Amino acid sequence: MARGFILLAIAVIFNGVANVLMKKGMTGTESHTGVSEAIRHYLTSWPILVGLALFGLNVIAYTQSLSRIPLSVAYPIMVSLTGLIVIGGSLVLFKETINNYQWIGFALIIGGVILVAK
Repeated sequence: MARGFILLAIAVIFNGVANVLMKKGMTGTESHTGVSEAIRHYLTSWPILVGLALFGLNVIAYTQSLSRIPLSVAYPIMVSLTGLIVIGGSLVLFKETINNYQWIGFALIIGGVILVAK
């Protein structure tokens, strides 16, 4: 079971970092209007390409963790801890603001996950 949680931790990190990289890769692309421009951007943006690779590795680590951990435990952990990484990236890299209601909501989610994981 410990190996399952290690794989889940790897999946969480890959998923969280991939999401942050996707945002980075799309920052400043509001002027892309056509499908061909968007595709060209996806194929030439290093943050998007690395993010896609990390999403792929996330799927491998996550599915391997599911062979060792119940889905009802793994999924809430995956979603909530990925959210923690995304919030951190949002604050540090993109200077986004998180209001008090969002912090309270996220704390409630983490509390729920702790209860689910026991």
